Amino acid sequence: MAKMIKKGAAALAAVFLLLLSPAAAEEPPRQLVPVGAAIGVHLETDGLLVIGMSELETPDGSRSPAYEAGIRSGDLIVDVGAVHVSTARQLREALETEGEEVSVRFLRQGKEMQVTVRPEKGEDGQPELGVWLRSGLSGIGTMTWYDPATGRFGALGHGVSDVDTGVMLPMKSGVVGKASVESILRGSAGEPGELKGNMGLEAPFGSILENREAGIFGLLEPGALPETLGEPAELCPLGELRCGAAEILSDVSGRREKYSARILRVYPGGGSRDLLIQVTDERLLRLTGGIVQGMSGSPILQDGRLAGAVTHVLVSDPTKGYGISIEDMLHTGEAADNAAEKKAAA
Repeated sequence: MAKMIKKGAAALAAVFLLLLSPAAAEEPPRQLVPVGAAIGVHLETDGLLVIGMSELETPDGSRSPAYEAGIRSGDLIVDVGAVHVSTARQLREALETEGEEVSVRFLRQGKEMQVTVRPEKGEDGQPELGVWLRSGLSGIGTMTWYDPATGRFGALGHGVSDVDTGVMLPMKSGVVGKASVESILRGSAGEPGELKGNMGLEAPFGSILENREAGIFGLLEPGALPETLGEPAELCPLGELRCGAAEILSDVSGRREKYSARILRVYPGGGSRDLLIQVTDERLLRLTGGIVQGMSGSPILQDGRLAGAVTHVLVSDPTKGYGISIEDMLHTGEAADNAAEKKAAA
């Protein structure tokens, strides 16, 4: 009996040793490099986005065959007959071979639909659907974070949407390049400002894998970012964000700098509007008037930790805007990574 008690005591001691050993300690907090660099962004759509209707002159008057068949602005045309289309040239070639009637398959808010259209000849004698189409978008934004261990990055803090329809672009492919800010249109009440410059897309240094509600996510080429970018920072969970002093990291001046700001409110679960922030740094206010278009994705730091990213400006007051928490942004980014891996494996 005594031996059994000793064995039991030894086992209990072993359990306590395991609980107290360093190997059983919590993993160190995750860290990412806050970037704050302006980037050029280009996305190609997986299909052709309808951004408006055009009227074709016919013996029976002006008409849009696509509209009459039920196609509307914001729809994404993916197939014409048996041909998958993602360029205007592919669409034209498909219409030339299909005859008087053509089956058009399209997506509306993710739902697949199909109609039959009777194209009309345009001024050049070629068959047309009577639609204005877009196959891609380019612009300037800001990279939020970079993971040196994986090469992954996140930017913008919100998805890339079509400027005419508001539809988030279903992407086929995309690239990012190092943008150079050449001029700044300062923001004022009622007039959002804007960064203007070279997007650097002639020499892209990374690929966009996903366009999601919380940003664009992708993979950078080795050595794309300079080693002088800075050290990784710990992440600040949404539950630990507080109203008070913060910083915005941006290279709008031509070099990466931290600018003072304040977090005015925290909205848990607000998506791309988790935070209400205000620029307080006189240097940034003189330079931009506050938050301007192109600064979306600028990292927000609090107490030295990466807290989130700038996403929107208040048109009525450009010194204020919204931000997404790094927690929400990463949650979406990890879902995007998983989707990309499944897509690659399929």
